[in-house]
Amino acid sequence: MKLKLVAHTPDVETLIATAMLTTTSGAKPSTIFSRLLKKGEKVGEIVGRVEAQHGSILEHNRLDWIVEATEREVLDVLLDRRFYSVSELGTGRWLMSANVRTVVETISGSEGEFTAALIASLTEVVPNLSGCHRRGRL
Repeated sequence: MKLKLVAHTPDVETLIATAMLTTTSGAKPSTIFSRLLKKGEKVGEIVGRVEAQHGSILEHNRLDWIVEATEREVLDVLLDRRFYSVSELGTGRWLMSANVRTVVETISGSEGEFTAALIASLTEVVPNLSGCHRRGRL
């Protein structure tokens, strides 16, 4: 199974940091988001403290991949991990979509080519959060 990340929600780490701060701040989420967009280093600090006990902070985003796989491989993913969306594009090609929470839950305790491709996607889209995963905090 081969995955190629083709699209994702912009500023995913800023969204995650906004979700984290919204639970502890009286400010409106839109105000927090606007402030954080101007302070990228602050986003890294906040996201670097994330713990996945309140997983919904990782759900407000989308990652999309083109997948080259057999129908059986795709079915295995869907049956094992219910929160992926998959559409067939043609023989052996699929569009697969999920949020960061689903990806983090998938890679926890998993190995293999599929897991490695998901980790590479996380490293690209949410580098600070990916660092938390490597340190065993997610």
